[in-house]
Amino acid sequence: MTQLENKSSQRKLGSFKGRSMYLNALLAVSFIFLLIGILFYVSWSILYGTWLDPGLYSFVVPMIVLGIIGIFYVYVWENP
Repeated sequence: MTQLENKSSQRKLGSFKGRSMYLNALLAVSFIFLLIGILFYVSWSILYGTWLDPGLYSFVVPMIVLGIIGIFYVYVWENP
């Protein structure tokens, strides 16, 4: 297998071989933050009918942003 094929197979979403336990934990926490942020926004807005609540945004936006930054860090910056 060539080096290019090896790198492309390691970058697949389901490929966790060769990753440290720290990166796997960071990826899991990032997905959890993203999921909690999205689900909390949708459920709160449905229950209370407040789709444009600044207080809700102050909780949800940091959760979603931290989740996205963590996922990008693991998949983009840690895999050259």
